[in-house]
Amino acid sequence: LSCTQRRHIKFAITNPTNVTIGFHLRSTRPSAIKVYPTYGFIEKHDFAMAKVYFPKVDEHDFKVRADRLTVLLAVKPEDLSISEPKLLWDEKDYRLDVFARRCITVKYSKPFENQMIKTSRKSSTKGKETTDEQINEQKRQSHKDAKTNAAAQAIKTVQSNDSDGECEEEGSTEDDQQ
Repeated sequence: LSCTQRRHIKFAITNPTNVTIGFHLRSTRPSAIKVYPTYGFIEKHDFAMAKVYFPKVDEHDFKVRADRLTVLLAVKPEDLSISEPKLLWDEKDYRLDVFARRCITVKYSKPFENQMIKTSRKSSTKGKETTDEQINEQKRQSHKDAKTNAAAQAIKTVQSNDSDGECEEEGSTEDDQQ
C-alpha cells in the first residue's frame, strides 16, 4: 500500500488447453482493487496479461484486512462472439456447467512511506540530518522492495492455489453493502 502513489502488479493467465477459454476477474473489495481487463478470452496455448491496480490510500481510513482476487475460467461456447467476453458470465444467456475458480489472497501491510519518513525524521532530531533527497531515496527503495514482495506473494499464492483446488466464495462484500 502507498499513501502517495497508485501501485500495480501484472500477472499472466495462461491457457494450456486446446480450446478457447474465457476469464472473469473479481475482487472482494472493488474500491481497493481495480483489475484490467475484467473479462476476456484466451486462445488455445496462449496467455493474457492482467493488471491489478491499488489506489492511494489514507492510512487512517483504510481497513487493513485480507482481500481476495478471484479468477473464474470457462470454455467459450461455439455460438458466442469472441468480441463479447462479458456475455459468457451473463447467467441469463449462458449456464456454465464446467468452470474453474482460482483465488489469490491479497494481504496488506501499513503504508510503508510513513514508516520510513517517521524513522528518518526521528533520527534527524538526534543530531543527524536527513535530507529530502535521502528520504526520497528511501521511498524509491521501499517501493522497489514492496513491488518485489507483492509479485513474489502473488506468484506463491497462485502456485499454492493451483494445488489446493477450488475455494469458496463469500456472499457479501464490503462494497456491495454501500
